[in-house]
Amino acid sequence: MWWTEFHHDGPGFDPFGSAHLLVFAFVILSCIFLLVWRRPLRQSQVFQKTFCWSAAAILLLSEIWLHVWYAFEGIWDIRFALPLNLSSFAWMAAIAMLLTKGPSFWTAFAFYAGATSASLTLVFPDIDNYGFPHLRFLHFFITHGLVITAVFYKLIIERTPITFRSLFPVWLVMNGLAAIVFFVNTLTGGNYMYLMEKPPSPTPFDWLGEWPYYLITLQPLAVGLFVLMYAFYHYAVKRWQ
Repeated sequence: MWWTEFHHDGPGFDPFGSAHLLVFAFVILSCIFLLVWRRPLRQSQVFQKTFCWSAAAILLLSEIWLHVWYAFEGIWDIRFALPLNLSSFAWMAAIAMLLTKGPSFWTAFAFYAGATSASLTLVFPDIDNYGFPHLRFLHFFITHGLVITAVFYKLIIERTPITFRSLFPVWLVMNGLAAIVFFVNTLTGGNYMYLMEKPPSPTPFDWLGEWPYYLITLQPLAVGLFVLMYAFYHYAVKRWQ
């Protein structure tokens, strides 16, 4: 497999080790902070503007930082470096969401596709054994954690509503993006969105069968996860808005 061409001599990633658990703690505490202080924060335009612009800048600069590192190390490769993974679409949607007031498709996409995939990815990360404090580790967990925190901010502080019917356009757009990415994969030899084969690290993909069957299984699974996300919003988050 082509990703075995790259070797990492620094600290390896320790699943559910201290650094990994600290990531969970930071994301959870960030959301708790927003929840506990939601009333005064809703009255502070300074906080809201600062949060939105800072979070958007961190997401964008983190991606630029990663590509600079790829180039500096001489490992930038079209097979994996293009922003065509679901996590890439998630941080793009999160930036658009943060810079848009009120309900929008970006909020729905960041909520359903972004927060769902980011949550699963935090538990089952695919970072090629790059451990803390490597740049790859920091980039991966900062971007995924910030997508979750940004969505929570949008729901709790700006009180942006989420509708059940917006689930289906998000699902359709995800499939449209997957069709485009599949075509790119065939041209580049890449594996964006894991459409050509499962990730090498242990992930829920391992429970869904071999290629191409897991791609079919993912369709109802994605809808099911989106429904669970909406249920969490409707029965838990909504009461805090």
